[in-house]
This record gives sequence, C-alpha cells and structure tokens, in this order.
Amino acid sequence: MKANAPTYFLGENFPARLSVFVEQFLTRGYDYFSEEFTQIDNYLARAVRDDSAQTLRRTRKAEYLLELVAFKIYDELDREAFNRTKSTLVVMPDCLSLHNRDCEKIETRYGTVCRRCLENCQAYQVGEVARRYRVKTIFSKRRLSRQLRRYADRMGDMGVIGVACIKMLASGMRTAREEGIPARGVLLNFSGCEHWNDQPCASEFSMKWLESILEEKHGRQHQATDH
Repeated sequence: MKANAPTYFLGENFPARLSVFVEQFLTRGYDYFSEEFTQIDNYLARAVRDDSAQTLRRTRKAEYLLELVAFKIYDELDREAFNRTKSTLVVMPDCLSLHNRDCEKIETRYGTVCRRCLENCQAYQVGEVARRYRVKTIFSKRRLSRQLRRYADRMGDMGVIGVACIKMLASGMRTAREEGIPARGVLLNFSGCEHWNDQPCASEFSMKWLESILEEKHGRQHQATDH
C-alpha cells in the first residue's frame, strides 16, 4: 500500500506521534513567546465572562500560536515569487487610522484610499514609504479576494504585502495565494480596533519591517524610516 502513495503515507502510529508533536510544539511555543503572550490568558478570561464580547476576543492562546506559524511559513514560501513580481500592492487594515472625525480617507470601488491628511497617523507614514518605493497602498475590504483580483487586473504581475493582526494576516495570505498572488506580511504590534477593544485606538506596526520587505524587492531607497 505504501508504494502506491503519491506523496505522504500515514503509518499506524501516526495519530499518537502527531499528538506528541503538537503538545511539545505548544509547550515550547508558549515558553518561547511568553513575553508576547503574557496578557492573553487574563484577556481571554474576561472575554469569556462578557457575553457581549465579540467572537474574536475569545481566541485561545493555541490559535495565536497556530496563526503566527502559519503566517511565517506562507511568508517564506512566497518570498521568492513575491520578489519576482513587477509591481507591489500594500494592503493596510482600517485600524491604522487614528479614528479621527477629520480623517480624509475616501471610499472607492477598489477600497478605501488614504489621503495622507495626518502626519502622526501610520497610514500616512505607509503612504510616504510607498511613494518612495513607487508602490500602491489601499485599505483592506471585507471581500478581500475581489479587491485583490481587481488590483491584479489593473496592475498585472503583482505581489501583495498585507499588514494585519495575528488572526487576520495568515488568512489574508491564504486568500492571496488562492488568487495566484504571492504575498508577504507584516504583523501589527497590537490590534486597536473595536473587535478587540471597548475603546478603539490606532493599531501600530514596525515600519522597518515593511521597508525591509520593500527594500529586498525594489532596492534601497532614500530616507529610510527610524520607526
């Protein structure tokens, strides 16, 4: 039977070995990322007690770890293909904006566009970096697959960089891969949106991380960020 298996073959003791592997993976992961995960248990406990809390707030610690690893694997798998594409689209989460009434971002058929109205907003700063590297930026839409298809039709040979939280980044990269678009990603340092916070605030991420991906593909540009 094993000779007929085209790729993998699960032996009789595979379930037990898989259980051991996952148990060791979780134990080591929680220990390795103990600093980053220090607030998750208390946050989850509060969310479980709060019947009105949104579903995302009940994300268990194992799911954080799973999505982190999934993101990193997809990022490495698509790295070379992304670097070979001619153009680049940066897809930002709406929670980067400062939730300011005076925000001038506008809705278009292809998604919400940042008008770079507030210099202390990271969406503005992403726009400035994108301008130097001559790449496009857009806020993500709920129907991400449709949004990516539209931009791929306009831009041709395109790679995408997603900026998102742990729960959304790997999922978005899966969507891009299904559309045949190589994707890389940058994780938010924390998520400030209303899905996770009673009082929403602007999310943040490492601009150096974004620039390192752009530099690897497009070459070094002037005025590298200090953030």
